[in-house]
Amino acid sequence: MPYRVNILVITQENGSEDLMLRLEALGATLQTATDCLTAMAVVKSEKPDLVVLAHCPGQFDAAETARVLKSLRTDRYLPVVAIVGKAMGVESSHALLEAGVDEFLPADFDDEALQFRLRAALRLKSAHDQLREVREELEKTLARESALMRQLKEDNRTLKVRSITDGLTALYNYRYLMEWLKTEFKISRRYGHDLSIIIVDIDHFKNINDEHGHPFGDYALKEVAVILKQCARESDLVARYAGDEFALICPRTGHQEVQALARRILAACRKHEFVSKDTRVPITLSLGTATYPEDAEVVSPELLVFLSDQALYQSKRKGRNAATSWHEIDPETRMAIRRELRGPDHPLLADDPRSRLELAAAARLAGTPAEPDSLRRARAQPPPEP
Repeated sequence: MPYRVNILVITQENGSEDLMLRLEALGATLQTATDCLTAMAVVKSEKPDLVVLAHCPGQFDAAETARVLKSLRTDRYLPVVAIVGKAMGVESSHALLEAGVDEFLPADFDDEALQFRLRAALRLKSAHDQLREVREELEKTLARESALMRQLKEDNRTLKVRSITDGLTALYNYRYLMEWLKTEFKISRRYGHDLSIIIVDIDHFKNINDEHGHPFGDYALKEVAVILKQCARESDLVARYAGDEFALICPRTGHQEVQALARRILAACRKHEFVSKDTRVPITLSLGTATYPEDAEVVSPELLVFLSDQALYQSKRKGRNAATSWHEIDPETRMAIRRELRGPDHPLLADDPRSRLELAAAARLAGTPAEPDSLRRARAQPPPEP
């Protein structure tokens, strides 16, 4: 034997003395049992390396005994060698094999056969145990890899959320706002849906920070974000546009609907209590809106933002705490702004020849003086397919 093997021998109480002597001569440590119940107790307590099933009287037959004993060793493989007589039939042999018996030893075995069978059973045990160890290690490795993958997915999800979210207000950030606006603008242009945007600015925000401190300014920004989320509809997107500015993108929303939403935001802010050191601080908002395609000058998502921003400036010029739509601005002011946009090299139009053509058409409808030759040449080119 390669090492001192612990063998459980199941035999009659007064039988198989010769078998015991032969096993001891091979250097094995022996445990004995006379029936299945006793053998079960030995397997649990002594954890033998191998079972020699010579005879098993009692309520369990040899096949059932082998099945029960093998099921008890969940940590290691337990080989069973059965000593069988010449009279054993095919059905009995099949029953033992089905029960998990690994080797058969004829009743008239010699020492060489005994050693050969035991070595074969122990080699099988060693292979099974090594395979179990490898499998357990693999399972541990896979478990670690799965945990790492779950953590990686969670980290990626967190990073994705952080990449599109403003850290202070938990609203979407400017980057995501513009990506979403461009997508919605393409949808609106393709299907003719209305698309509006509202730019919101906190009035005198610098004075608020100077008088009440930056922590209160951060608090005010977060409170305004809550007000906007409460006033917005489920289909609207609310984002932090800049330092003290916010934006709402409102799909399928025309002039009347966006003006109603702007009034609702103003009213909600007027009712809201901003408290600093037990003192209510009056905070108001200025809003500007623009709508595609009802505002003819809006020919790109960037222009939609630009014109709503111009409307916001008008609200501030009127005294703040108000909302202004682009189409409500007086014609002279709008015409002056359109003149600024007419040049083909304007940054809002430089990469979009179709937008230059559409803006030129809007300018003509509004009675703007003739466009320069460069823009007229651009208009002469057919617009690209949408």
